[in-house]
Amino acid sequence: MTPSFSPERSEAIRAELITTVARTRPSRSRGLWAAALVLVGTLAGAGISTAAFAATGSFSPTPNPAGQPAVDTGEAIVAPPGTEPGSPVISLLGTPQSLVVEQDVDVALDRAPREATHVRVTVTMTSPGTLTWGPDPGGNNPSSQTSAADIGVASAVAWYDFPLDGTATRLYFHATPGASATAVLQYLNQVPTRLGVNEHGDTFGVEGGPEGAPDLVRVTGVADDGREVEGYAWASELSAFSPDHDAQPSTPKEAVEWQEERDEKYPSGWDIRVYESDGRTDIGAFHVG
Repeated sequence: MTPSFSPERSEAIRAELITTVARTRPSRSRGLWAAALVLVGTLAGAGISTAAFAATGSFSPTPNPAGQPAVDTGEAIVAPPGTEPGSPVISLLGTPQSLVVEQDVDVALDRAPREATHVRVTVTMTSPGTLTWGPDPGGNNPSSQTSAADIGVASAVAWYDFPLDGTATRLYFHATPGASATAVLQYLNQVPTRLGVNEHGDTFGVEGGPEGAPDLVRVTGVADDGREVEGYAWASELSAFSPDHDAQPSTPKEAVEWQEERDEKYPSGWDIRVYESDGRTDIGAFHVG
């Protein structure tokens, strides 16, 4: 992974924020010229925290083929009360291991309990700079990039759950000159859960479980009276290019035209509705900007 942050990398991250909510749907033609959006709000269930993901850039773990389950659905359970459908039931295993990272260092993953399925790495930046961290010795790993103003606030903390699938035997940390961080390793057991299904046959929950992306994606929105609300937005609306174009542009020329139209009609973005899990009961809005 390249620690630098460029406009091209920013656009790639924005595009990924959109496509995560529909990753298992039929692929749409989209070149590097496609103009991306930012989802203003919270999509639940991401494997990496917003702080970590926003600094990730080119990190690309091996994806599942579009439309295929992440794991054998026979291993999944019905989400118990308090667990969002599609998100795993997580149990902490063993004692956390912590270390100070001020230079390149690698750590063997040789303390994993037999029941562990993942290791969660939580990084807190303690001085400005960039830190890459993960199982790829070549550097294709998540990264955290912070400025002096970030130190001591929430944006300096990031985490990622790495699967213990037999390919990850060590974790590699690389700090740019002057950067430092503390890292905590916690082994986990994750049991996948199935998506919920409402009375209309629509799936709801979070993306990333064994059944892929739901029709209704869990989000945090804003009620009409200004209160924060937890609900669901239609994945098709989250992944639309604009309110006028459900799909993505198919040619560079079309992309430019749609972009100009979108910038003129929706300079500050637009709202999509947030619903209860039935997909019909309107409870608020989610802003796409």
